[in-house]
Order: sequence, then C-alpha cells, then structure tokens
Amino acid sequence: MSYWYYFICLVLLISCGGGNAKKEHKEIVVKADKNEVKYVNSLNLLSPEKNSLYSFDEELVVEFESKNRFVVDSSAIYMDGSEVARLGAGVTRFSLPIGNLKTGLMMIKVVAWHPDNKKGVATGSIRVKPAKAPIRCKYSVLKEYPHDSKAYTQGLTYRDGFMYEGTGQYGESSIRKIDMKSGKIHSVLNIDGQYFGEGITISGDKIYQITWRSRKGFVYDLKTFSLESSFEYDSEGWGITTMGDCLVMSDGTNKLYYIVPSTFNILKEVEVYDNLGPVEQLNELEYIDGLIWANVWLTDRIVAIDPDSGVVKYDIDLKGLLSAVEREKLDDKDDVLNGIAWNPSRKTFYLTGKRWPKLFEVKVEIPN
Repeated sequence: MSYWYYFICLVLLISCGGGNAKKEHKEIVVKADKNEVKYVNSLNLLSPEKNSLYSFDEELVVEFESKNRFVVDSSAIYMDGSEVARLGAGVTRFSLPIGNLKTGLMMIKVVAWHPDNKKGVATGSIRVKPAKAPIRCKYSVLKEYPHDSKAYTQGLTYRDGFMYEGTGQYGESSIRKIDMKSGKIHSVLNIDGQYFGEGITISGDKIYQITWRSRKGFVYDLKTFSLESSFEYDSEGWGITTMGDCLVMSDGTNKLYYIVPSTFNILKEVEVYDNLGPVEQLNELEYIDGLIWANVWLTDRIVAIDPDSGVVKYDIDLKGLLSAVEREKLDDKDDVLNGIAWNPSRKTFYLTGKRWPKLFEVKVEIPN
C-alpha cells in the first residue's frame, strides 16, 4: 500500500508545477501595419526607348504597362525628379512637351499605385538636343602677331596688355607671360616633365593650370608665377576658364564642369549639344559676355555655348585663318586651332593654334 501512496504524491506534485518542471510562456503577436507600402515589380516602360534622342519642344510619349494583372489605381510621371503629370485609374499613356531648359540626359520615372498598398516603379532616360542649328558667325582679321612655332598651345588668356599662354607636351609644358606690344616673353615657368600641361585661366590674382592625364592642377601667383598650391580632379584635363566666381573645365567629352576655385569641388555638370547631337572633344575654353567659347579639337571650329542649358548658340568656321602654305609647314596632324583669348576693351578675340607661327586678333560678328 505504501507504493501506491508514493505514486499518487508524485503525480500530484508534477501536475501542480512543483519543482519548476513547467514554465508559463506568453506568445508575442506582431500586427502588420495596414498602411505599409509594399513595392512590387509591376511595371514595364514601353516608351520612350532608353537613351533615345529628342529635340526641344518635341512631344514625349510616356507609356507603360502593368504586369501580372496588377490593377493601376493611379500613377505619376516624373522628369528629372519633378512630377509633371498625375494619371487616373487605368491610364497608362501620356504625352507632354519636352521644353527647352537643358540639353543632355533626362531621367524619366513612372510610379503606379495598386490595391492593398502596393506600388510599382519603372525608370528610363532620354537625351535632348536643340532643334535649331547654331548660327554661323562671320569674322574679320584685324591684326597678326608673331607666335612661337614651338609652343604647343593649350591655354590662352589676356589681361592688361599681356598674353598668358599655357603650353603642353611632356618635358615642354610651361606658362608664359608675353608682352603684346613687343612680342617678347616677359616671364616663363617650365613645369615638371612628368606633367602634360593643358588649359590655364586667371581668377583674381591667381593662375590655374590643369594637366592632361595626371588628374592634378596647380595654382600660381599671377605676378611671380610662384606655386601656391595644387588640386586634384577625377577626369582628364583639357580646357579651363573663369566664369564669375567659379571655374569651368572641359575633359575632352561634351561635358563642362563648374567648379569652386577654393576647393575644386564640382558644383554641377552641363552637357553640350547642337542640333545634330552631343558636341564632343571640347578643348580650350574662354568665357565671354555670358557665353562659353570652346575649341573643338582636331577641327577649325569654335562653338559658343549657353552655360546654363548647354546649347551651342553660335559657331565659327576658321579654316581660312592660316594660309595653305602655312598649314603645309605644320609637322603634326594635331597642330590645330587651339587657343581663345578675349580683349574686353577692344571687344576682340585672340586666336592661335598648336605650333602656329601666328596669333590673330579677330573681330567676330555676333548676331543680336
């Protein structure tokens, strides 16, 4: 009988939770937020085709389809981050004018809202060019100056009766100050042979010089040519000019980079287009009365660019600047037109080229 007594006591002890044999657990339940948006792969952009080229004021058709039978409650269309249209239920096509604010890459985005807080996104891009061709400017040569035929001209800028010239080639790169009256070199600074000198510009009392593939530039005192500092950038260096409080640089593409002189941080990029498409190989630059003038490398063409939109407004064909005999004496195929400077008091251009024997003072007729 004692065995039954002990057995009954043991059963009672376990069922009452004695000895902490069983612990109580509470189940934690997380309720889903009914307002939480769930992104789904629901959209396919049918139009425009990626990177297709459009002209200013052309109609842009944005069309999309909803995949997997997702119902479209509403949608919105964005161009370069700004909403341009809001569409109702089931509407999947919309057309709008592109406008004429800027050239180059433009991002297109469609956002659609579906039932049950589902959302779909599709993106694409187009490129935009001006509809009209640049106006061709006429010019006349007022005066010719001698130019060092050994100077591989990369940058040219004028101030107070002196021409400042940057030259290129490894082991030959320099900055020069030339007296325009006498034609004599007033001072010269030869840079380290490891650098291929490119464009120069004056900003305040300093000269900025960039180099080709070293991704490094230099700042000099304008009066003494003494080196004050250096800076770095993430592209090739071709041309550079001063526009107000900022510098503008080219890298051989169709892009212009707007730069803070004190830090060399990039403020913005502008793509350059004419009516045919991107204008590439932009080289030596000069900012003149609201426009950026640029040599197009390996050509006799100079273009005038709207600094905000990137539109080529004017151009000049300078094939006749050097005579045929003078051209025959040039050694290399890249001894081409390169170098633009501006005399603000006379409203004239100074133009020359790589290893050219002459520098020309030119009057350009710019239509109003």
